[in-house]
Amino acid sequence: MQSEELDLGQSVVRAFMHFKRAEMMNFQIDGYTKAEIRFMFTLFHGVRMSDSELGVSVSEIGKRLRVSKPSVTQQINALEGKGLITRIQNPADKRAAYINFTDKGKKLTDQIVEYFRESFLDMQDYLGEEDMRTLIRLLSKLTDYLNSKANYEEGGEAPK
Repeated sequence: MQSEELDLGQSVVRAFMHFKRAEMMNFQIDGYTKAEIRFMFTLFHGVRMSDSELGVSVSEIGKRLRVSKPSVTQQINALEGKGLITRIQNPADKRAAYINFTDKGKKLTDQIVEYFRESFLDMQDYLGEEDMRTLIRLLSKLTDYLNSKANYEEGGEAPK
């Protein structure tokens, strides 16, 4: 039984690795790294959900990306250097900084979002509606489990 579980576990890991490799090969925008694209996509969602006109706080972006503050700062500096984002000091709290898109950054993000939309339409055409719905259901269930597990490891409730 343990051998079968190990084989199944290894098969899942292998499937994820193959998926990640295929995803990385298929999603590229010339002149931008995968990390920059991921950051811009995360900022896009953060701005949409933010109740601040300034944009998204630097700390919130770090939480969403699950990266350290120095990594966020490095990414912000790179994207500012490319003219994609702007850093805004909170007038009410000088310690808090927010980030938002420049016009150039907004255009790039629109391109990223459109690419994702087209990719998922292509994926649905390939998988079919029923398999696509099954994939969505399973990925949602797995995401809930992984988030619950991460919360537990940070002192929260055990995963269900």
